[in-house]
Amino acid sequence: MSSPRLPRLVVGAWTIAAAVIAGLTVAVVHYLSETGSSHGMPGMHMGTAEAFARAGGSPAGALLGSRLLTAWQLDSVALAVIVVLAAAYLTGVARSTEPWPVQRTVSFLLGLAVCGYATCGGVAVYDQVLFTAHMGGHLALVMVAPVLLVAGYPLSLLLAASGPSMRARVESIVTGRVVSLLTAPPVALASYTVVIVGSHLTGVMDTVMRHTWAGQVEHLVYLLVGMQFFVLVVGSEPIRWRLGTPVRWLLLAVAMAVDTFTGVVLLQGTHPVGMLVDPRLHVDALSDTRTGGAIMWFGGDAIMAAVMIILVVGWLRHVDTEKAEAKGWLEQARVATFAAHTGTETDTTNVETFDDDDAARSNYNDWLAQLDRRG
Repeated sequence: MSSPRLPRLVVGAWTIAAAVIAGLTVAVVHYLSETGSSHGMPGMHMGTAEAFARAGGSPAGALLGSRLLTAWQLDSVALAVIVVLAAAYLTGVARSTEPWPVQRTVSFLLGLAVCGYATCGGVAVYDQVLFTAHMGGHLALVMVAPVLLVAGYPLSLLLAASGPSMRARVESIVTGRVVSLLTAPPVALASYTVVIVGSHLTGVMDTVMRHTWAGQVEHLVYLLVGMQFFVLVVGSEPIRWRLGTPVRWLLLAVAMAVDTFTGVVLLQGTHPVGMLVDPRLHVDALSDTRTGGAIMWFGGDAIMAAVMIILVVGWLRHVDTEKAEAKGWLEQARVATFAAHTGTETDTTNVETFDDDDAARSNYNDWLAQLDRRG
């Protein structure tokens, strides 16, 4: 018996992923061979961590205007994970047993693109020498990317693309004790608070700014904690906790307070974050730290407010739909009641034109008059 042919989308996605990973491997080997070349900043030599995560980047000149888009580095680890996740998601779309909404696929891929920019774009190139750039990448990874990824409904896609036995195993995991504990609203909110406050106000950021490996860990933690939090706020994935809109607003409001508190402390601080010094950049470390705090405050709150507005719009649409459904049910009940008591042959499915029928309206009014006389 011949095996079923793989969909073209699956073949194409994994072919591209394999080609990208092969190219990344060649690039890493190339940068590892350049052990004597400097890494972006004078006096620094490329080590193994830099070859894997910061190859080719050079924070030359101020990070203004076009350099936000034209400055790039090669984070091979992040890119490899991104292309594998993209190929896996597209495989799920191709294997889904039900039509998969295009907007969900676009949202998930946009989330991966945000991750790519936050780890390889201009903010990543400068994130060891400018705390403001580091803060931009942080907001992208802990807020923007998780919202887009969760809006792609990856867990729902996994269930839709799985066979019966695999689906049962996945459901048992996502509704099991461990995942239910991690996604419990108090736990998710506590994780978000600990990571935001702990990474910015305890001296941990000094280590993150100076060591590439610490920055890689930070990227992963931010993304995971962001998804842990926003899976409760955005969409309705098949986990144990399904929150109503008011509770989601409450979670966002508390998270906004955490962002505001952290941003204000940094904005009013008297000690700068321990960023690396590049003689090609004229940076006032304390001023840059305070500006980063302002970005945390206003930028973080703005993103949370945008998510809250999206929730409000979705909630209003849901209410309008429920009202329309309720009105339709009542109208059908009215028409059916009329037909049952008057013996009139009436199309009960066409309630829109029922009141426009003069004869039907006259008969209906006569029946109501009879009821009134009986009373």
